[in-house]
Amino acid sequence: MKQRIVLIGPGRLGQAVTALLAEAGHSVRAIIGRDAGRALAAARFVGSRDAATTDLNRAAQGNVVLLAVPDDALAETAAGLRRQGQLAEGAVLIHFSGRHPAAILNQGEGPKVRALSLHPLQTFADTVGGVRNLPGTPFSVEGDEDLVAFGEQLVRDMGGTPFRILADRKPLYHAAACVASNYLVTLAAVAGRILARCGFPEDEAVKLLIPLLHGTVHNLTALDPPRALTGPIARGDIGTVADHLNALEELPDNVRQIYRLLGRETVELAIKKGSLDKERAEALRELLK
Repeated sequence: MKQRIVLIGPGRLGQAVTALLAEAGHSVRAIIGRDAGRALAAARFVGSRDAATTDLNRAAQGNVVLLAVPDDALAETAAGLRRQGQLAEGAVLIHFSGRHPAAILNQGEGPKVRALSLHPLQTFADTVGGVRNLPGTPFSVEGDEDLVAFGEQLVRDMGGTPFRILADRKPLYHAAACVASNYLVTLAAVAGRILARCGFPEDEAVKLLIPLLHGTVHNLTALDPPRALTGPIARGDIGTVADHLNALEELPDNVRQIYRLLGRETVELAIKKGSLDKERAEALRELLK
């Protein structure tokens, strides 16, 4: 069954999911933003130019309302829509936060609405990239029990792969996503700072590391983490790790601490891999204190 879609919040994620739902045959009735120019640009992107508006009353045109606003604005925005009667009777209100449960859409006074949370395990550096990356992406689905299957179908309509998550597990789930994506970027930047000490400009140093990152992600695609692990700790090469630590003495303490902390975690992974005996593991733990 095709749905009447309204988007509130025409940012990168909102545009990407709305474009894919439109491509699947759903009808985009309104794209609502505070800035008329941004709303119009988003409407053009999803192929529904006439849907652009700054009028929140047009949210009532949809039986599915996508609330793609910042996490900290979710409760207030949803409460305003409920208090002002700006949602059609029986409409489903959906947010895309990985952190918050669907129930945040019913916080405070006012009539309650049917609520869902859909969160793609994907990054949105730009809108076009988001549309390309979303098909095949896992989406967590959480919310009113009678709506979960409906949410799963919307995910499949976008080409995603739905999975269910409990509301009280969402902060842990979101932390995992943050470590996997955001901290990977930070880790690449730290590695670039280290490599830059070899005489490269820092931005060039990071670019030199990109093929290595691609290769590592490829290995993780084909293998579990223990089998994908390579390098001196996996080999039990104590001398190499000691050389690294000596060389890192010229860098700030926080960089050395990152190396030591991740090194200790890597020792445990190498043990799971079966490539590190107890004696070398203990020596590495001591070295990486």
